[in-house]
Amino acid sequence: MRSPRLRRQPPPAPSRAADPPEPAEVIPAGEVVEVLLDEQGYRGARLTAVVARFDPDLRSYAVEYGTLAASGASGRPLPQVVPASQVRPRPPPPSPAQPSPPAGAEHAAVDALRDGAWWLGVALPGGDMADGRVKVCFPETREVLEFDAADVRPHLEWVAGEWRSPEDMESLKRTPYTEGTQVEVAKFEDDSVVAWFPAVVAKTIWKNSLLVEYTFGKGDGSQLRKEIVNMKDIRPCPPHASAISFCIDDDVEGFQGDGWWPGRITEIRPKLMYTCKIANSGKEVQLHQKALRLRCDWTDGQWKQAAEDLPQTKFREGSRVEVSSNDEGFCGAWFQGTIVKSVGHKFLVEYDTLKADDETTPLTEVIGAEHIRPPPPVIPVTSGFKLLDEVDAFTNDGWWVGMISEVISDQKCMVYFKAYQEQNEFGLEQLRLHCDWLGGRWMRASPALEM
Repeated sequence: MRSPRLRRQPPPAPSRAADPPEPAEVIPAGEVVEVLLDEQGYRGARLTAVVARFDPDLRSYAVEYGTLAASGASGRPLPQVVPASQVRPRPPPPSPAQPSPPAGAEHAAVDALRDGAWWLGVALPGGDMADGRVKVCFPETREVLEFDAADVRPHLEWVAGEWRSPEDMESLKRTPYTEGTQVEVAKFEDDSVVAWFPAVVAKTIWKNSLLVEYTFGKGDGSQLRKEIVNMKDIRPCPPHASAISFCIDDDVEGFQGDGWWPGRITEIRPKLMYTCKIANSGKEVQLHQKALRLRCDWTDGQWKQAAEDLPQTKFREGSRVEVSSNDEGFCGAWFQGTIVKSVGHKFLVEYDTLKADDETTPLTEVIGAEHIRPPPPVIPVTSGFKLLDEVDAFTNDGWWVGMISEVISDQKCMVYFKAYQEQNEFGLEQLRLHCDWLGGRWMRASPALEM
């Protein structure tokens, strides 16, 4: 499990900060432009203005807004100096042969004129086009408003001196949430997240917008509710506690009203029932163990457990453990072994399946505590593995994390290993449900609630 040390390259020589690029073409004075705003209440909108002059030293434009008045000088255009990067020409008007928004524009990116500025939104079905009305959703705020057709235009991007439509820039879309991905969507009250609602990504839309379909809420067989949301308000499904006994004051999330609501355990009751105090309302509710999970926060692309860690597990001589490695080619693998000796935070481990250089005696190795965990719990799989289940597969002397990519039969499955872009066939005896050791507890991917 040892790999050669990587040869480090010397750091690059420091250089002075690069000047902001000068616009490829200077917009002359008197030209009508649009300015990207960064002021509170207008952030992200574009306001029409007229160029007063260009400053080549500061690479900025002095512009005058015709729709705003200077303080104390009613009626006089408001002057402002803005970086050249925030200024672009005014987009061309739609072709007379192509009305605004264009035919079949459902979920197309559009700009809507609101409060004197153009705001990026998404066209929705249901507007009264016969009366010249268009329905637009704004993913940043999740508002849905109707506009006169004359106040809605197809969205265009100014790229390298030319106008391009989002349809021509599909390759620029980058999202970790592809169609069919299970996610959770934030519910806000007073700009604070108060709950997370399970959903499935139904469609990716221009830039950071996604159409999601909520997976709970209607038990009468009618269509589930859909909503367009910004990617910043979405997170993957968090890990879920496996066969856990919660403790007083644990930070948890309880499933109520079709969503997961943060709270804190205040009482442990009989028959796997707990009293949970919901954070935003202060209301205490009684929930079964299966409707609770430890609260984890999605930060910088990683799950961080909010609950207090349990006392650190002590590994002693003879303890059965599993060992991971950061060496290249061993990512996502755990190897079983036994503690032979411990000194501080270092442990001498004898592996079950890995062999020493003589290929006969078991390999022994000194391992740091951060690479050691207890053996995971045995989780019964009563109804067989399902498509997309996260599993560990026993191969190459260890357990390797993967995902069920095909259920061949009730005894065999195909497993895809994302880290290595490979898939192989395994029997059920070679598979186990994947768990992560976090904060002294075993966690696994959240299963669907059996409510």
